[in-house]
Amino acid sequence: MKTEGQWCANKQCRDVGKVDAGNIVVHSHVERRYACRTCRQTFSADRGTFFETIRSDRLAITEVFALLSERNSLRAIERLRHHPHKVLLRWLGLAGQHGSAVSAHLIRNLRVTQAQVDELWTFVKKSRSTWSPTIPPTSATPGSGAPSRCLAGCGSSAISVMSGARPKP
Repeated sequence: MKTEGQWCANKQCRDVGKVDAGNIVVHSHVERRYACRTCRQTFSADRGTFFETIRSDRLAITEVFALLSERNSLRAIERLRHHPHKVLLRWLGLAGQHGSAVSAHLIRNLRVTQAQVDELWTFVKKSRSTWSPTIPPTSATPGSGAPSRCLAGCGSSAISVMSGARPKP
């Protein structure tokens, strides 16, 4: 364990928040704990991370999330890793909360000049609630050209054929 980048978070300590001030030492390698020489408080190396409240093995947890990222189901992971599904759901909930907190902390005052909304358009396009018969179809849709007479004399005077012309609004 390295002490670089560590600081004391005890508000009563005179070295509170000072990074690399020389006051942090390793308290226990086994328990992954640091100690502050100034105030003699100990703290976990996992402070402020997802692993702070979880007692399970880090490797097991990271393997579970690797399996989830490969689109395995919870039941499959339950069988493969021998963890109850309630534990897996708890880990997912904690990871979601931690990810949300990190995003809220890091992503703020963002000035977006260009946004990619392909997924949004796909959703809107497929949504039946946004479909309206008053919106003219585009020329890419079969039968959306300008109405024309059936040249074969089929009896219909307004059969729509693909003419390549855009309909007038």
